[in-house]
Amino acid sequence: MSHDAIPLDLTAVARAAASGDRAAARSILDAFQHDVYGLALRMLGHPTDAEDAAQEILVIVLTHLGSFRGESSLRTWVWRIAVNHLSRVRKGRRETITFEALDERLRTGLSTEALDPADPESEALAGELRLRCTEAMILSLDRDLRVTYLLGDVFGLSGEEAAEVLGMEPATYRKRLSRARVRLHGFLRQWCGVFASTNPCRCAGQVQAMVARGLLSRGDLYLSEQQTRPSKARLHRATDEVTELMRVAEVLRGPASYLAPQALVVGLRQLLDSQRLELLRD
Repeated sequence: MSHDAIPLDLTAVARAAASGDRAAARSILDAFQHDVYGLALRMLGHPTDAEDAAQEILVIVLTHLGSFRGESSLRTWVWRIAVNHLSRVRKGRRETITFEALDERLRTGLSTEALDPADPESEALAGELRLRCTEAMILSLDRDLRVTYLLGDVFGLSGEEAAEVLGMEPATYRKRLSRARVRLHGFLRQWCGVFASTNPCRCAGQVQAMVARGLLSRGDLYLSEQQTRPSKARLHRATDEVTELMRVAEVLRGPASYLAPQALVVGLRQLLDSQRLELLRD
């Protein structure tokens, strides 16, 4: 979870929330809601599926704070709840893509006809398509490899922390992370123009075909609307200075984070303010 969004002493806040302190419970939500939603979105691939899963995860967190014993950090404890829940939830509606299907879709959709760079709508569609393509690459991994990659290279957990979340030895985690990187790196290296300017695929060159196929809509830029963007300076550093492997992570990481939908935030806060607050003491 994002370190700059987490209170300094979350353990004390969690104890207060478990005792029925609404302000403390809200602080727990504020600390974790965006990253829980971001993980769910990247694991399931569709915002509605992700919102449902994130709400379930955050309710579990709030209603089980009394069982947190401090044997690991609260951050690790929340990640473990999120990962365990997402491993059991039914497949998202977009968890059907494979690297082979994505490759075929991109090869048959690429056009050399350039979009008008002065057209804001075309630029917005190309930006949305980039996000969807990177999400599709991640979804092409099986769930075990996907969550391994997300924890390490997208959300930045250390190998030891990610291994603890997944309940495995650090060496086992590193091997699994390596397998995920090999799959993603192989696809990006041969195809993606964002990864390397010598590669053939361009997001703008895919827009017309994806709109025609019903895979992209001018009225449904759901990933672009939920993201916070990295700075231009950060993107330039990622392009010019980092190693090839880290560039893969930068391309796939995309925005710094996805923001939890306002409806999810409001709904959870209403739950805290309702007569069901006694759930926090269970």
